[in-house]
Amino acid sequence: MAKQHHSRRPRAGYTLLEILVVCSVLGILWAQLMPTLGSLRENARRQSCGNNLKQLGIAFHNYHETYRKLPPNGLYFWTRQTRNGYNWHRAATGSPFVRLLPFIEQDPLYNQLNFEMAGNRSEQRFEFQKSRSGKMVRSEIIPSFLCPSANLDPYLDGTNPMSDPVISCYATSIGSQLMPSRQRWCSDYPGNIFGTGPARHGDDARSYRLSGPFARGFWAARFRDITDGSSQVIAAGETLPHKSYYQRHGWMSVNGVWTATTAPINYPTIGLGEAGYPGPPGCEHHKNWQTSNGFRSAHPGGAQFVFADGSVHLLSETIGYYTYQRLGDRRDGQPIGDSWRP
Repeated sequence: MAKQHHSRRPRAGYTLLEILVVCSVLGILWAQLMPTLGSLRENARRQSCGNNLKQLGIAFHNYHETYRKLPPNGLYFWTRQTRNGYNWHRAATGSPFVRLLPFIEQDPLYNQLNFEMAGNRSEQRFEFQKSRSGKMVRSEIIPSFLCPSANLDPYLDGTNPMSDPVISCYATSIGSQLMPSRQRWCSDYPGNIFGTGPARHGDDARSYRLSGPFARGFWAARFRDITDGSSQVIAAGETLPHKSYYQRHGWMSVNGVWTATTAPINYPTIGLGEAGYPGPPGCEHHKNWQTSNGFRSAHPGGAQFVFADGSVHLLSETIGYYTYQRLGDRRDGQPIGDSWRP
C-alpha cells in the first residue's frame, strides 16, 4: 500500500509571542540607532553653521579689500564723526552686518537703505526703514545669519514679522575688552586682562583703547592692526541671542552683534524661555553685560568661530581662559602657537 503524504497547511499568521519578540528587537535596534541619527543631524547642522561663518570670513576679506578696513559698527560717540550734529543712537547707521550686505549677495536690500535718515528727529530712525516688501529692513530674514542648531524663532523679541527685529546667531568680536557688570552684579570676568582694551564695553573709536578687531563704536581694524597674526585672532563667532538683552536687538542694530571674549564660552546665562528666567540679579542674568554678551552655541561642548584669516574653528568650552582671551585680543603680543587647536 502506498504511503499517503500529508501536506502541512500554511499558518494563518504569527503568534502574539512572535510579534512581541519582533517588536522588542526592532525597539532595541531603534534605540541604538537614534543616538547615531541625532549625532548625524547635529553634525550636518554644525557644518551648515560653520559654512555660514566661512561666508562671513570671506565677506570680511572682500569688504577689507574694497575699503581697506573691516566693517565698523555704526554707533558714533562724537559729532565730528557723524557730520550731522548728532551722536550715539541718534546718528546710528546699523551694525557691521549692514555694511556686509553687498558682500553676502544682499545687494538689493542694501541698496534700499537711506543712510541719511540717521539723526532725523527720532533715535535709531535708520533701523525703522522699510524695504520694498513693505517690511522693515530689520525684519528681513537673512538665512546666512541663522544657525540651524540654535533652533530659535528669528523674531525672538516680538511677534510681528513686518516690524520686529530678526536676530543673528553670529556676532563680531570686540575681544578681551573691559566689561563692567551691570550695577556691580558680577565681578567674575572684568576683562581687559592684557590692558589693551580699557574702553568700557568697547564704547570708543580709538584703536589703542580697543582689544578686538571690532568695537561697539564706529571703528574696525585694518589687517595690519591685527599684530598678533590673523590666524591667531577671533573675528566673529556664534551667539544665542535669547541669552542676551542686547543680542535680541537683531542683525541690523548697532547693539545687536557686538560681543566680547571676556565671558567663558557657553557661559550659563538664563535665557528667554528657560526655567527661572530672568532670575535674580547676578552673573547669570541676561542683562549682566559682563557675561551675557559672550559667545555661545547650541553645539555640544563648544562654539564655532571665524578667525581674521577666514578660517573656521570649533573651540571647546573647556579651553583655558587666558588662551581664549589671547585669541580674542589682536595685540596682546604673547605667543600662543597652536596649543588651542582641538
